Amino acid sequence: MQRNIHPADRYLRLAAGVASLSSAVYGRRQSAFTRALLAGFGAMKIAEAISGYCPIKASVDRMPKSGDQAARASQTWMRQASAVAQKGVERLADQAQGAVQQAADRVKTSETPIPDEVAEFLVEGSKREPSDEDNA
Repeated sequence: MQRNIHPADRYLRLAAGVASLSSAVYGRRQSAFTRALLAGFGAMKIAEAISGYCPIKASVDRMPKSGDQAARASQTWMRQASAVAQKGVERLADQAQGAVQQAADRVKTSETPIPDEVAEFLVEGSKREPSDEDNA
């Protein structure tokens, strides 16, 4: 077995193992199952600290490093999604601009006259002086 744990990590594992083992032995109000788990965990951490070898860390280190491929794939996906979204936004903006232009054309060509009462109100409203009632 080749050591795969840093010396500082070994000291931390030793401290965690001793704390866990002492809690299992001297702890109050713990079930037998909890004491067994704490004792097993503590013994495992003490063994890792003494040997300098962690089997879980070794198995993780042996896994293939596919992070680069995953990063490239996600970047490609993000570029494609961004391009699709940009096209959609441009299309919606064109549609909105067309709808605004159609509405403006309808208003210009509308033959519906404004009722005389509304026209008089608008003309009178623009001529009169503002009063205190307007501010209330």
